[in-house]
Amino acid sequence: MKILSLLLFFVTFVFSSSINFESSLQEAKEEAIKKNRPLMIMYSTPTCPECNYMKKKVFKDKEVSSYANKNFVSVVMDINENKKELPFKFIGIPSFFFVDARTMTLLDKSLGGMREKEFLSVLKKVDK
Repeated sequence: MKILSLLLFFVTFVFSSSINFESSLQEAKEEAIKKNRPLMIMYSTPTCPECNYMKKKVFKDKEVSSYANKNFVSVVMDINENKKELPFKFIGIPSFFFVDARTMTLLDKSLGGMREKEFLSVLKKVDK
């Protein structure tokens, strides 16, 4: 029983320290409007090494995930699957777009993979 409790705690902790992503741009937009937060849109592909680094390492950082979940509503868009739905042009991936959800006005953008502290700085700069 103790092992099961510890396992449940560990699984809950692991999943709670990650950025929460909405399943679609429309859902993210609605949630951002409801919570009065900006959108963070990440353009990605499953085979992009820097994108996968961000998802597996940076987004699981406790400080990054906590800050992002508190201040943004986030969504990942696969550039191959969502070509017609991509709201902004891009020159590479990962691309991050920070957007006013009500007007879909671009507030800021960032290109490329980065380490935890650098990404946290980007988030804080946008959130000012």
